[in-house]
Amino acid sequence: MELNESTKLAKARENIIQKAKQHALFKNVEKTKGHIVFGRGEDSAKIIFMGEAPGFSENEKGKPFVGRSGALLELWVKHIGLGEKDYAVINSVPIIPLDEEGKIRPPAPEEINYFFDATKKIIDEINPEILVLLGKSAARAFNLEDMRVGEVREHIGKKFMFIYHPAYYLRNGKKGLEDAEKIKTAIEKHAGQKKQLNLRNF
Repeated sequence: MELNESTKLAKARENIIQKAKQHALFKNVEKTKGHIVFGRGEDSAKIIFMGEAPGFSENEKGKPFVGRSGALLELWVKHIGLGEKDYAVINSVPIIPLDEEGKIRPPAPEEINYFFDATKKIIDEINPEILVLLGKSAARAFNLEDMRVGEVREHIGKKFMFIYHPAYYLRNGKKGLEDAEKIKTAIEKHAGQKKQLNLRNF
């Protein structure tokens, strides 16, 4: 079921909305007549892609990764071969971060930390098999900033993988398909390990 409609995630969704309304960043939502961005995708997703924070398109539409970065992420998803019900997309911070001039900026460490517990509740409820960290802000949330592209690591009882944020590839005129291929490799390796352990197929 879609994250924004999921009864399983109702408490986690309400929790992050309430926390967002209490944070100083919420003025950006009010000023732009935008949205708190919860997530999109399936509440039983096997893969969660976690980015940093909403951009202007995401703030306007109320869903993560629906702008240019989202289009590239969808290209990766198709390249990897994931179905619509296989994945979900969330952010480290659910509110658009703007500087004093009204331009997008990366979320500050204290903003990421403020939302961490609420974000982790979403992840725990979905309980994915692999959490793909898109960029340093997502990695920072879990103190995994030293991870390299394509690296897979066990941490707090979960399997994490790191790849640069789609915006990084767009800034450099690339599609990042070679790095996205590493996500596919990690999934296939994980599935193989599960079969060896007589667990259900990925």
